[in-house]
Amino acid sequence: MQEILESTYHEDLYLIQSRVTVVIPVAWTEVKEQEKALLSKILNAVKQSLDSVVIRTQPQFDLSGWIEKPQRVLCFSPAEGLPKFEVLPAQSTSVIVSLPLPELLTNDEAKKKLWAGLKVMFS
Repeated sequence: MQEILESTYHEDLYLIQSRVTVVIPVAWTEVKEQEKALLSKILNAVKQSLDSVVIRTQPQFDLSGWIEKPQRVLCFSPAEGLPKFEVLPAQSTSVIVSLPLPELLTNDEAKKKLWAGLKVMFS
């Protein structure tokens, strides 16, 4: 009589989400330390860090040309015709358009509006 042996292989499956993408209008080397500190503070508020995000330079925000679409985008570049500080759905991507970092540094009202949008996006 032949004995049938059954083996079950235990495999862990992981769903790896795409990293948050931050869009800025100038090269990272041109971003001032105050602006980097503000961006770091914004990211820390939503449990992210500068090391955990993708920084992308785009003088004028345009998601249509991107091959890989991230799940979440924080845009600090000009975006014609898009409302600011709201979570905007774009197929499988959520986008928040903000004022550029230099303007955000001195505008407390804009920071509050951005925070309200970020709470919705990251809840």
